[in-house]
Amino acid sequence: MLRSSSAERHPFVSLLLLLLLMMGGALVFTVIAIIVIVSLYGLKALMIMSNGGAVSIEVLRILQIFTSTGMFIVPALFFAKQEDANWVSYLKLNRFPAILMILAVLIMIAFAPVLELSADLNKSMKLPDFLHDLETWMLLKEKEMAAMTKELLRMNNVGVLLINILMLAVIPALGEEFIFRGCLQKLFGKWTGNKHLAIWITAIIFSAIHVQFYGFIPRMLLGALFGYLLIWSETIWIPVLAHFINNAVAVATAYVYQQKGISLDKLDQPDPSAFYVYIISFLAGAALLWSFYTTSLKYRLSLSERTDGSRLD
Repeated sequence: MLRSSSAERHPFVSLLLLLLLMMGGALVFTVIAIIVIVSLYGLKALMIMSNGGAVSIEVLRILQIFTSTGMFIVPALFFAKQEDANWVSYLKLNRFPAILMILAVLIMIAFAPVLELSADLNKSMKLPDFLHDLETWMLLKEKEMAAMTKELLRMNNVGVLLINILMLAVIPALGEEFIFRGCLQKLFGKWTGNKHLAIWITAIIFSAIHVQFYGFIPRMLLGALFGYLLIWSETIWIPVLAHFINNAVAVATAYVYQQKGISLDKLDQPDPSAFYVYIISFLAGAALLWSFYTTSLKYRLSLSERTDGSRLD
């Protein structure tokens, strides 16, 4: 019944449905996570959690994996099924263009210094005096998130590295891209009638939901980049791959740092590059992005011709 009326449903109603699914999924999977935690570590771990005590890193990882899956991946799949009987096509899951995937990886590598520069500029942000209370709250949230991230990134063997790649790269890449680019961007595009506006609205929300305001700009730029990669390629797997590369590199770098005895604080304090490096990064990234755009046009044209030809046959 929901499927048959989805075409007439206002995007705002669809947005409310998506938010309800995300909240419901987070709740259900948090309960499942708690059951798993109690099964593995006993009621004592649950009591520590409920009393706001120091939770072990293993418990944090279980919570993170289950809640992320329940809040992003499952709701996105369920929502797509309610919006379109062909949910695979709705989420654009049915294409794997190898050449575009290769270009997407190269784009992420090329733009890395530019994104690093935008992060440095963002960190130097200073709000006016009348927003002092807001700035204090933002700094507090930033420190809390940074502390939790560093705890999750503590790795002493390859097994933990693989778990962290699953938790911090695979699940976020799938879940966040399914929700933000696969669902939200589509809804805002339908609502506004403007794909560019939809990309940037989604990118802003994508960045804001991480509650890390001193990394807002680079995360927003990444969100916009992922949005354009989806629009041009017409497959969700391209932004999923780009998102995975971005997160997995950070996790792998943290692991290498720890193996070499380097403090994780260095992750937030990258070595400054000469200005020409940023110029080269921007020009190389822009050239690769243009190549991606033109290649995606040819790919879609050839796909359309093959489809039309098969229909004629």
